[in-house]
Amino acid sequence: MSTSKPHVFISYAGQDEFEADLLKFALETLLADAGVGAWIFRQDQSRHERSIATRLKDRVKSSCAMIFLVSPTTLERGATQWMELAYADAFDVPTFVLLHHLQYGDLTSSDSGVPPLLLSGQCNAATDWRTVTEDIRTCITKGATDGD
Repeated sequence: MSTSKPHVFISYAGQDEFEADLLKFALETLLADAGVGAWIFRQDQSRHERSIATRLKDRVKSSCAMIFLVSPTTLERGATQWMELAYADAFDVPTFVLLHHLQYGDLTSSDSGVPPLLLSGQCNAATDWRTVTEDIRTCITKGATDGD
């Protein structure tokens, strides 16, 4: 197991890059005392890597948590995000969903095409991001004590 600092994987649609950048900054600032970093694709993916899909899978697997930022763009063309969510589910990575310009009902409508991986209890309004940050802190603390 790596001794590097814990990181949070932030999954987002390309059009939500600005929001993902803000979220990354906020997480790293609020969780600085726990040594947490956040990973977002456009900033942190090495440009020379040939297998982006493998790298995404590895990043999700090694994360202490995932934030899944769901927006209308995710519903329209977010195939990569849904794969990232499936990786988190497969690797049992705690996942926190932030609904950005959406309600939970938008995800469950019959025409949304959303895979049945999201539970209402996981979903938070994007405006509640600070609560999610504290939940991630709890995951990190629990993981540290479980590893002892």
